[in-house]
Amino acid sequence: MPERILIVEDQREVSRLLRTALETLEHELEVVELVSGEEAVLDASRKQVDLLLADYRLPGMSGIELMHTVRDHRPQARVILITGQTDPKIRKEVSEAGAD
Repeated sequence: MPERILIVEDQREVSRLLRTALETLEHELEVVELVSGEEAVLDASRKQVDLLLADYRLPGMSGIELMHTVRDHRPQARVILITGQTDPKIRKEVSEAGAD
């Protein structure tokens, strides 16, 4: 069974770049692209999530809130949070939030 990866990013070009990078790996992967945290929560409540790759800033909820909500449904899910923000406070918050 392929590992299932959720990419949650509201900028399509970033999401496609991440998908393309993942598809170059020599692993059997199912990559799902979503644009909002709400969509990801719904997906995670219904299907397996092996890796959540989410932006820190999403419409509706932060990547940190999303991470905690997804882990409520899928505690084994690994999480990578990404951000283009350079604010040290945000970087510290992301690093301390419990992402992998």
